[in-house]
Amino acid sequence: MSQQIISASRRTDIPAFYTDWFLNRLREGFADVLHPYTRKWLQVSLKPEDMGAIVFWSKNYAPLLPKLDSIEKTTRNLFFHFTITGNRELELRTPDVRDAVKDYIHIATRYSPDHIIWRFDPICITDKLPFDVYEDRFIQIAELLRGHARECIISFAHPYGKALRNIAKYTDHSFIDPEQRRKKAFADHLAGIAKHYGIRLSACCSDYLLSDSVHKAACIDGRKLSLLFGTALDTRTAASRRECGCTKSIDIGAYDTCGHGCGYCYANTDQEKAMRASAKQEMERPSLGTDPRMTAHNPENNNR
Repeated sequence: MSQQIISASRRTDIPAFYTDWFLNRLREGFADVLHPYTRKWLQVSLKPEDMGAIVFWSKNYAPLLPKLDSIEKTTRNLFFHFTITGNRELELRTPDVRDAVKDYIHIATRYSPDHIIWRFDPICITDKLPFDVYEDRFIQIAELLRGHARECIISFAHPYGKALRNIAKYTDHSFIDPEQRRKKAFADHLAGIAKHYGIRLSACCSDYLLSDSVHKAACIDGRKLSLLFGTALDTRTAASRRECGCTKSIDIGAYDTCGHGCGYCYANTDQEKAMRASAKQEMERPSLGTDPRMTAHNPENNNR
């Protein structure tokens, strides 16, 4: 029987803000998760016998790195998505590029370059951040990661209503959504640069960018992880949104809890709300974010 893949998390940055919470959840063997669409509570098992792999997502792994030994007491099957763009104009509370690269190399050395993916996304074009700025930063980071990164995933920022509102409210930038042909040409250009550094370029949920040199991303790829870890994982396709290439996983995060303050953020409807949630989070509690349940309520065990 295949084991489940835990996503930690697409909805918030657990390594940056909730490492202690995550360690407590591993010790307890479960996490409570409020499904963002059905609004039903799930109790997700984090026991070693149920959990085949953990996929982390973060812009800042510094708080997590000293805790890897503790995490490995539960499982060594760890995979990492590391977003490094150098875009501190819009990613207000993210680390300096060189600090982030140092942490990336630490992970790639401790495990292998196949255990970690560099994310250069989303590419958010504004009146102050044109294509050539992103090209320069891509080259800078690719050079620093030479020999340690084998795949880079890109996407362009989507003009979702909440993202446009956040950019207007929290930055002095004006969002620009270029034509698809312009974005596709830029993706092909980045793929050529990436190839020079031994990096394969993939596109997330953006099939219009695909070409002979830009591949379709599967950010959570059960088949790849099964081979990497030598264990049988769930490989059923379970797209999280349109044109998603991912296989099935269970996300244990919560929206409106990330404290990075990124101007284009899709996961926070309100930055102040997210900052308050991050500051007030009780690390002993079984769930992230606001919990409207009565203390005595035990969520139905409804693992997927």
